[in-house]
Amino acid sequence: MKVATAQEMRTIDRMAMEDYCYPGLILMEHAALALWRVISSRFKSGMIAIVCGKGNNAGDGWALARLLNLSGYLVTVFQPDVEFNLPPDARQNREMALKLGIRELPWSALRSNPSLLSVTAVVDALLGTGFRGRVTGDLAATIEMINSCTAPVIAVDIPSGVEADTGKISGPVVKADLTVTFGLPKVGLMVYPGREFAGEIIIDSIGLPESLLERIPGSFYTLDAEQVRKLLPVRKPESHKGSNGHLLVIGGWPGMTGAPALAGLAGLRSGAGLVTLGLREGMNFLEKPMELMVKTWPELKFEDYRAILVGPGLSTNEDGRKILKLILSLQDIPCVLDADALNILATIDNWWEESRGSLILTPHPGEMARLTGVSTSQVQEERLALVREKSKLWNLTLVLKGAATLVSSKGGTVYINATGNPGLATAGTGDVLAGIIGGLLAQGLEPVQAATVGVNIHGRAGDLAAKEIGPVGMVAGDLLPRIPSVWK
Repeated sequence: MKVATAQEMRTIDRMAMEDYCYPGLILMEHAALALWRVISSRFKSGMIAIVCGKGNNAGDGWALARLLNLSGYLVTVFQPDVEFNLPPDARQNREMALKLGIRELPWSALRSNPSLLSVTAVVDALLGTGFRGRVTGDLAATIEMINSCTAPVIAVDIPSGVEADTGKISGPVVKADLTVTFGLPKVGLMVYPGREFAGEIIIDSIGLPESLLERIPGSFYTLDAEQVRKLLPVRKPESHKGSNGHLLVIGGWPGMTGAPALAGLAGLRSGAGLVTLGLREGMNFLEKPMELMVKTWPELKFEDYRAILVGPGLSTNEDGRKILKLILSLQDIPCVLDADALNILATIDNWWEESRGSLILTPHPGEMARLTGVSTSQVQEERLALVREKSKLWNLTLVLKGAATLVSSKGGTVYINATGNPGLATAGTGDVLAGIIGGLLAQGLEPVQAATVGVNIHGRAGDLAAKEIGPVGMVAGDLLPRIPSVWK
């Protein structure tokens, strides 16, 4: 599914009006109808407070007020205290609503009488997708009043205070229980911290033709379960283990053999027919998983494998550096670089000048900071921009792990993952993710496909584990038996 920036949605709205002859009032009416359907399905009657701002979001709010009033709800609309000019379509909707006798009060009334928000539901129609920066003054105080009430809060298109293109928050922001967004989901609703404030997200096309939504080239996407299923490798009846791909996992320094074992088992669970662990000479498991084969580094013939994963438990010593340099010299085998492979990479000047498009990097924020030479906090603040910039510069597929993991193709198209939960923040889950991606590569998926599908599967397995055993105390091994459920 395409995920839109504010500018992309403005372009879609303009094309709807110019190419499809949709009046702006019709678009506003359809947005209000989408909100009305949600509210009327959840609250059969009652009092609704709609808190409006100065832009077209306010027009959606006023149109909603009229529809709710005509349906028997008691509606109060709150407007800024100061004089201002609404956009023409919004102004017309306000005038129509006032003709029906809908009560209008200033924002200041909320501060003097907070009980005005003791209602069935509150609608946030303050700020739209054009907002940037920090909320201050009376607007900030009004948002705080909304957040202090006990009624459910429904946001119009995006919670006020969230930047639509980045999900950034600088100051007070509406904490919505539900967000009804129009046309396409907005980037800021899909990434943190914005995602945290959106609550349940409902996407309504508001009557925009599918052909129009597809005409605008997108930079951001998310995969739903149906799209993932279409990309999953399908086993042919006549297949055998050799035809389902052979993954090589290189790592396992003393005390860290669990990491490659987890990655290898995840590769098998994600469908690879064979997995071999490539360990340093002299290394052994106390108890090796019986499904995994083991070879030492001097024995390895890279051409025997369909895909290679380097890094889990590798160590950054000289042996690790030597094996990574060999991997970087390969031309025909897709490779995943994870964990210590990334830490070694960060010490090599301009390593990307020799990079291949078949590489996948899977850093967490700390590893990304080392790779880019910025702080971890900067990585987190600029996740979207950074993952696009570096995937294009490095000419590879880049997976930036974290809440709402991002996958960027070498061309800069970003996929925002919508699966997963805080239970995945535990040792070894990154090894499992790398193994899943490696297993999918071994079965023939292209790097960006393997990365996006792998991240989705990893999150879904985590969601199943959290549902069954709870997020606290979940361990990486809990994901392994749940990976195949995705194929059901």
